[in-house]
Amino acid sequence: MTNHWIDIKNSDVVMVIGSNAAENHPVSFKWVQKAIDNGGKLIVVDPRYTRTASKASFVDGTQLYSKMRSGTDIAFMLGMMKWAIDNNRINWQYVKDCTNASYLLDAGFQTCRQANSVPPGLGGGTATGIFSGLVDDPRRHKKAKYNKSTWSYQYADPGTNLVPLADPTLANTNCVWQKFVEQVSAYTVAKVSDITGADPTIIEKVYDVYTSTYLDDKSACIMYAMGSTQHTYGSQNVRSYAMMQLLLGNAGVAGGGINALRGESNVQGSTDMCLLWHILPGYLSATDNSWAKRDRAAYKATYSSGKAPQDITPVGGVPGWAIGNPRSLSWWQFGGKYLDSLLQAWWPREYSGTPDQAYGYLPKAKSGFWYTHE
Repeated sequence: MTNHWIDIKNSDVVMVIGSNAAENHPVSFKWVQKAIDNGGKLIVVDPRYTRTASKASFVDGTQLYSKMRSGTDIAFMLGMMKWAIDNNRINWQYVKDCTNASYLLDAGFQTCRQANSVPPGLGGGTATGIFSGLVDDPRRHKKAKYNKSTWSYQYADPGTNLVPLADPTLANTNCVWQKFVEQVSAYTVAKVSDITGADPTIIEKVYDVYTSTYLDDKSACIMYAMGSTQHTYGSQNVRSYAMMQLLLGNAGVAGGGINALRGESNVQGSTDMCLLWHILPGYLSATDNSWAKRDRAAYKATYSSGKAPQDITPVGGVPGWAIGNPRSLSWWQFGGKYLDSLLQAWWPREYSGTPDQAYGYLPKAKSGFWYTHE
């Protein structure tokens, strides 16, 4: 969830990681300063002591700046998650109601805390540090890959009901929560310090301040840039930030979320504000002169075919993504409705009389032609 920059002023705690926002995104940092003026705190995690780090808040005489070896973001964040669990800094209502923590995983799935099978190509036997399902990979330059057949939820009847089985108490050993707790159990403050090179006293202070926002009347946001993303596992870095926010209930609230600080002003707006030629508001695909989009009815049909929430037909024996689960919004099946909302907003008088006329006002691209400079 990327909030607008002005919303940062509502944050009780702001954590800047993988970014030097004060120099590289000064407009965003204006609102960080507003948050500080409102009594908020700034945490900075970065290998370098930057101008942003110089603005990090002080708590009990300790500045909330933690150095970190480049590429060790995930260890730092998993340590914070363990610290939150150990100190009961979890927004339990949010975790139970708004995440998949209660869903039951396949009984064969094991975290890398367990001794799992090592494929023959890597020596065989068992070892910790790998998840279940590692097998030899016959592809070039690859030694192993994961067979993810057990990396799925349990269903009462996979053929007719794709609502995952769940344990609201989070006590079942196969539920996502229990596997998560097991996975992060190794990341003590001492271990995180060893991996990241950060001072354990600073680590704990940062963890304490950031996780204090688990309360319903508190919120924190994370600001990151290419210091987080430009790694082999950059997407996993960002995923760890998202997990942290979910544990604390810092998603969907004022002053919460994760803010990607982009390298150029139009990058985020290109997708969210429809500055790309092939995207209409709401991530609807642009219209073109193809048979499938020749008129409003045909265009709307492209968003309904095979996308109903009750369509539970597995593909190749594997349930489709977000298909068949009646709890899923099945976002794209409502694309036709989003289109009509758009047309009514842009051309209300024309739409109220002849909706197809309003559709006709939309520019039509040439089918199969890519309107970029590629």
